[in-house]
Amino acid sequence: MNISRLTAPITGEELSQLTALMQEAVSLGASIGYTDATKQVEAMSRYWQRQSSALTQGDVQFFCARIEQQIVGIIGLEPCGKYNGTHRGEVFKLIVGQAWRRQGIAKKLMQTAVDSATQAGLKLLVLDTRTNDFTVTFYQSLGWIVAGEIPRYALSTTGEYQATTVMFLLLTRQ
Repeated sequence: MNISRLTAPITGEELSQLTALMQEAVSLGASIGYTDATKQVEAMSRYWQRQSSALTQGDVQFFCARIEQQIVGIIGLEPCGKYNGTHRGEVFKLIVGQAWRRQGIAKKLMQTAVDSATQAGLKLLVLDTRTNDFTVTFYQSLGWIVAGEIPRYALSTTGEYQATTVMFLLLTRQ
């Protein structure tokens, strides 16, 4: 397995693979911005097309886990664009394909994002994840701290409103 930074422009093959990865995650109930893995495929593809532009502008970074030429995992890192927030960033869209889970890929992707943030001089990372999901425990095992919970934050794939847990990771003590 190789982890590398996704570069712009996103190729047609990468677009297909990223869309399929997202579609699979949503079909399994993941809370990553979409609620219907069948009806929202075009919207997922448009999401990745927009990210290609964001990559070009330097507004976001994505890191892919690949086995041979197949993208099996992805994570995003977005530095804050506000003047009073240049020290922080957000981690988002951590997705690992079902066939590749429980092999340490998510942990390696997270570490890559943290390392990149540290190299960029960021001092604080934030993320949100569905409350009562295995991801809360996963992130805690990597040193992330729960800041709080927001009720009825996102609509789930089953049509229910679910809470999200906001977490943070201090990269330095200053």
